[in-house]
Amino acid sequence: MSTKVKAAIVGVLVVLVAGGVYVALADKEDIPVIGGALAPSKCPLTGEEPRDEGLLDRPAVAVKIENAPVAYPLSGLEDADVVYEELVEGGVTRFMAIYHCADTPKAGPIRSARVVDASIMLPTTRILAFSGGNEAVLSNLSDNDIVRVDETNAGNAMQRVPREGLATEHTLYGHSGRLRRIGQEEFSETPRTEFDFGSIDDNGRTRPARNVTINFSSSTTVSYEFNGERYARSQAGAPFEAEGHGQVGVENVIVEQHTVNLSEIVDVTGTPSIEIADETGSGRATLFRDGRAIRGTWERENVDDPVVFKTTGGDDMVLAPGTVWIHLVPNPRSEVEGSFDFGR
Repeated sequence: MSTKVKAAIVGVLVVLVAGGVYVALADKEDIPVIGGALAPSKCPLTGEEPRDEGLLDRPAVAVKIENAPVAYPLSGLEDADVVYEELVEGGVTRFMAIYHCADTPKAGPIRSARVVDASIMLPTTRILAFSGGNEAVLSNLSDNDIVRVDETNAGNAMQRVPREGLATEHTLYGHSGRLRRIGQEEFSETPRTEFDFGSIDDNGRTRPARNVTINFSSSTTVSYEFNGERYARSQAGAPFEAEGHGQVGVENVIVEQHTVNLSEIVDVTGTPSIEIADETGSGRATLFRDGRAIRGTWERENVDDPVVFKTTGGDDMVLAPGTVWIHLVPNPRSEVEGSFDFGR
């Protein structure tokens, strides 16, 4: 709950007290609801208390970050509230890191946008920091009113950091706080999500899942191992490390299955881009938290609506407070092969 909403509630209570109504309601069962509303506010993307409640009133910013081994170690992913991993051409993946309550001084390397990016980031934010995109991508971003932040308007929010032996395309980094300040000149809304956070009541509906393997393609395999607190990420059999922070670990791993097909859009080498055919509708989803797997579905009526995660029993999935990594994995109906598995 934002500080503005809490202030409004406090104002209502003041009026009630002044009118003597609060006394009349003192024994009502709904008074604890008011008390709950005034409890410490939580970050909507992580379920954690912010270091400063003023952070809740600012917009989130999304940053496109590459996932090419040549550019390892990557920077800033470990600081993001939410990270999406999407398949792109050539069987590799790319990240969209979203910063709301959190920030990072160095996110990157920042790379180009894709057609699917608008639907991924909506309705959490409309501010996207990226580096380039073809005509179809840029047109789609404009159609969805995405605020574009790139080297042409980022100023000191983006900078090139030369890395020995690497091409220039792997050297662009951004400061999420500065990127947000540029974007919020045009977009200032706070994130809208349907995430629920808290503890889970097993009731025999979860399964042990200490190890998770995600195959985005024949060339990209990601694995997670639960270490008692978080899921530690590896890729291609090696620990996935962030610059200066060691192996990346997350509280929530979500596999969101979609119909992923080859696009008519091709890159300069003639390789087709990837498109998600079911940006809306529903599909299978599995949440991994606390060493357990919770199966269910993702649901979304319109692109401007948040994705809702439901258990097989129809209840809302409950995430563990902390970071959330969402993996958009091809389902069996896709033109592109993908799969995932888990076990003890």
